[in-house]
Amino acid sequence: MNILIVKLSAIGDVIHTLPSLAELRRLYPDAHITWVVEEAAADLIIGHPHLDEVIISRRKSWIKDIKAGKVAATLREARTFVRRIRSRRYDLVIDFHGLLKSSMVVFLSGGKRKLGYDSWQELSGLFLNEKIPEDMNKHAVDRYLDFPRYLGAAIHDAEFILPL
Repeated sequence: MNILIVKLSAIGDVIHTLPSLAELRRLYPDAHITWVVEEAAADLIIGHPHLDEVIISRRKSWIKDIKAGKVAATLREARTFVRRIRSRRYDLVIDFHGLLKSSMVVFLSGGKRKLGYDSWQELSGLFLNEKIPEDMNKHAVDRYLDFPRYLGAAIHDAEFILPL
């Protein structure tokens, strides 16, 4: 099984997603788990023991590069990014972000099951085929753990592992 986690930023939100990563690894011990993250938060998860692959989105750099006139090179790099995401043929894609920028990654992944929140913030639900309610009364860690729960995980304690 191939799983793609989409949580692009911010540093605190990426940290809050780590217990869900641990639960996904417990639930799918033999799965190939990939995480798409933006440059600023990438160092938090590169080398993480529960991850098989990290794909870095340089979205903010691409915007700057295009504004600086580096259009052709930026488009080539973005095309390589999309090809890398599509090459794995994900069985499950989870959008922990729920924003337009993350839903575009979900769409571009071509994944079979595309899971995210039913909130439709920034039209993020447009590319999902499975949705769970987003309870904003919960702490972010508990809210993100709703995804592994939905998939069948029995969660006891949140596990935070940061690679050193």
